[in-house]
Amino acid sequence: MNHIGKLMLLTALLSSSVAFGQLTEDPEDRRDQGKDPLRTQTPEGRPLPFGQRLRFGGGINGFRFGNPFSLGVSPVVAYQATERLLVGVGGTYNYTRYKGYTTSGTTVPLETYNQFGGRGFAMFEMIPAILPNLYAHGEVETTTIQVTENQTGRKASYGLTAPLLGLTYSQPISRRFGINLTALYNLNYNQNQSLSQAIYGSPFVLRLSFF
Repeated sequence: MNHIGKLMLLTALLSSSVAFGQLTEDPEDRRDQGKDPLRTQTPEGRPLPFGQRLRFGGGINGFRFGNPFSLGVSPVVAYQATERLLVGVGGTYNYTRYKGYTTSGTTVPLETYNQFGGRGFAMFEMIPAILPNLYAHGEVETTTIQVTENQTGRKASYGLTAPLLGLTYSQPISRRFGINLTALYNLNYNQNQSLSQAIYGSPFVLRLSFF
């Protein structure tokens, strides 16, 4: 009976270990089966915890050398709401410097732009069976731009809210990280064209981001 009891205890321990392993199996294990990892659940269909659905990243945008010189950063936090829907928020900061020319041909600082903004966005994978990783993309971005006239020191601030619609193609690197190429159209561009041109440069917005 002693041996039988030990055998039953060993069997119970092994069974519980296997069950625990199944409960905590990583979605990445689906790659061994030639399938993409699930985004919101384990291979057994159990929902992933909130923290494992989050993505962090961002991008560098508005990068220009010469006159003007411009450089911007845009951090992003995104949440995988469903297998096909991704929602998130992001911030934007852009620095732009314009130079002018004197009568002797030398350059002097002319204007400096400091641009701050925030946005909320949603991405929906449209036809995953035919065109995987292609998303319909919509967002609303609010931007404040501060203009400084370097020769006089005068400052002025302007604000703009822009709804943007377009597409994003995401190349997955892992389940929670990818390279994203986004093309958007600014629906408000013509309503305040001078300010929109200062902020966006064009009604078409192209971005390269990582999250």
